[in-house]
Amino acid sequence: KVTRDVYSPDSRVLEINSKSGLYPLFVAYNIYRRRMEEAREKYGDINRAFAQSLWDTTVEQNIFVICKTPMARSITRRTLVGFRPTRVNAQYYKDLIDVIKNNPATFVNEVRDGRRFWKANDKDHMTFNAIVGNPPYQVMDGGGAGYSALPVYQDFVNISRVINPQFMSLIIPARWYAGGKGLDNFRDTMLQDRRINLLFDFTESKDCFPSADIAGGICYFLWNRKYKGKCIVTSVSNNERNSNLRDLGE
Repeated sequence: KVTRDVYSPDSRVLEINSKSGLYPLFVAYNIYRRRMEEAREKYGDINRAFAQSLWDTTVEQNIFVICKTPMARSITRRTLVGFRPTRVNAQYYKDLIDVIKNNPATFVNEVRDGRRFWKANDKDHMTFNAIVGNPPYQVMDGGGAGYSALPVYQDFVNISRVINPQFMSLIIPARWYAGGKGLDNFRDTMLQDRRINLLFDFTESKDCFPSADIAGGICYFLWNRKYKGKCIVTSVSNNERNSNLRDLGE
């Protein structure tokens, strides 16, 4: 049901950190399929030109993307529409991590500003059905012999909750389970958030990302604004899955 609701022709989905455009491409394709189903039911056979117009409508009306660099924005645009002049709602946000971390109210207000930020003439105040993505995991805390990496993915989860979509699904490192390194407060808010409906835990990151080795594993979750209850926790190891329903705080 969640999938059906999100991949609807009247849905707006925000990808909060696109690098190559693959996440918004996946979302656009599924909404486009729904549009094609409805068009075939109404008109019968669909010619190529009409199908192309349905794709462009999907990109223009349903997909919204924030990028950390101008290059990521250009690649995302090319992934979605090639070199055609179709409007793509992909915006480069300078100092994205710093603004999300240190000035979240400004970020939220700008992202919700349909007219100025997204150049959508009929939208003064944007709402999103879902936020998805694979946010940055960490940044270096400075130079010298004692430098180390600081996690930042928690800031993207936090800002997504403030934007308050109906659904959120982000894939992040699982090291927050243990807290530490600035993650203690984030850990507490996650364990107490009864809107987290599903949590998938990959103890070995290679079971999820075959080419990546991420200490502590990887997880992704479904956050549902209208849900309040226990969480279905699924542990994945060597392609075997075990699920149980429980309070995350346990």
